[in-house]
Amino acid sequence: MKRLYRQLFTNIAICLVVFIASLAIHSNVSLSTIRIYGDLALFFYGLHLFISLFFRKYETNETYSTQKLLVLYSRSWMYSSGIALLLIYTLQLGYLSRLLVLFNIFGLLTAEMLVLVIRLSFRSSLFIPDRKEITANEQTGGAASPTEIIRSSRKKQVLEINDEVLEEVGEEALFFIAQFIDAEPGKTLILNTTTRFNIVNQPEKVYQKIVNLHRLNDVRFVNKFLEAINSRLPANGLMAVCAETKNQRKERILKKYPPLLNYIYYSFDFLVKRVLPKLPVGKKLYFFLTHGHNRVMSRAEILGRICSCGFSILQEQKLGGKLYVIARKVKQPAFNENATYGPFIYLNRVGKNGKMIKVYKFRTMHPYSEYLQDYIYNNNNLDEGGKIKDDYRVTTLGRILRKIWLDELPMLINVLKGEMKIVGVRPLSQHYFNLYSPGMQELRTRCKPGLVPPFYADMPKTFEEIEASERRYLEAYRKSPFLTDVRYFFRAFYNIIFKRARSN
Repeated sequence: MKRLYRQLFTNIAICLVVFIASLAIHSNVSLSTIRIYGDLALFFYGLHLFISLFFRKYETNETYSTQKLLVLYSRSWMYSSGIALLLIYTLQLGYLSRLLVLFNIFGLLTAEMLVLVIRLSFRSSLFIPDRKEITANEQTGGAASPTEIIRSSRKKQVLEINDEVLEEVGEEALFFIAQFIDAEPGKTLILNTTTRFNIVNQPEKVYQKIVNLHRLNDVRFVNKFLEAINSRLPANGLMAVCAETKNQRKERILKKYPPLLNYIYYSFDFLVKRVLPKLPVGKKLYFFLTHGHNRVMSRAEILGRICSCGFSILQEQKLGGKLYVIARKVKQPAFNENATYGPFIYLNRVGKNGKMIKVYKFRTMHPYSEYLQDYIYNNNNLDEGGKIKDDYRVTTLGRILRKIWLDELPMLINVLKGEMKIVGVRPLSQHYFNLYSPGMQELRTRCKPGLVPPFYADMPKTFEEIEASERRYLEAYRKSPFLTDVRYFFRAFYNIIFKRARSN
């Protein structure tokens, strides 16, 4: 952060010097002149600093190349100058001195480039050690760098260590990958790519392990990319990929920019990168503008996409601002062509006579969460009420919708279609359905599932209690359908209104 403040203050000083110099060349400087041009200069230079922060012109944790710095400096100046000139023309500020206006605009560019050249000159300066320092270093052998320690201690380890690999993934991430992926010649493929062309261009089932060091956030077609890796691996082949989660992105943005400005930038980023793709027309506009680069994905979506493409997750680890995932190929991809980010979803659930029905709901989970059912269950187990414990697939808005019981309101469509009824056992996914005993499965499929389950009437806490509660309801329903549904409806209504029973 100190590095950012230092560059920011330097830029402010440049703006101040340029403005004072512009006043010095003016033929008639008075207090009124300073007041008129001072307000305009404050707006112009303030706009320039904001645009510079927006385009990430200032170096923070990363050191930019000379070419990138020149591009960023030029781009920031072009946008701020263009906006300023457009406003002057639109507002018809013809009384302004052209000399002062042009001096401020081009003087800013000249001064910034001059300071940048001086910075780059110092950066490329060569350190020439004293003879005594050279002699002392030769005698002691010098202190071994972390890179040298890694190379010496893990010379025969998994990945072949070179400067490019270390720079891309970092030492900790390299150690994590090294626990699962070795560098057998001809059997391990290491890539740093965002296009599936570099995957499909490889021979099939030759490599047993494929590592991609570039984050999935910059891949235009993520699923197609993962499907391509699947097609090139044999059964039980290993894959290592990485991505930045939405929480890691938020943390990075808030740390990168000064207080207040960081939340302003994050709010704008949230609207463009997370809200816009969820709108009906916004998704096409979003991909047209970004080409899928630097997209925002939650941890659940990242892992869900991997599982949907035929992989089973072996291990995941957050390192260096990224989520690294080791996965094993276990089947062919699901080839899901109907994935959606919108507020409404439908889920495949087991209905009457075992027929699969599409149940409509408001989205309460991140996209692709349904593919994580087995992985979440094996790692998190069940909480009270039969729900997954600490389920990170549920969104913040989703938790609110579940608390006020609005997430299941679209199920009324299924009631109108005759696939469900008002009171009945909860419609279950195939995974949850398989957790029941065979006898309970057969009993469940005799009746239509319901919008208001017996869970809210009995309030069971464990899975065994849930199964017993549903059995009592189903047996009572077979004897007296109408009276049973009426009784259970009012018991559930009382618990929801007065005992604050809610969906988890």
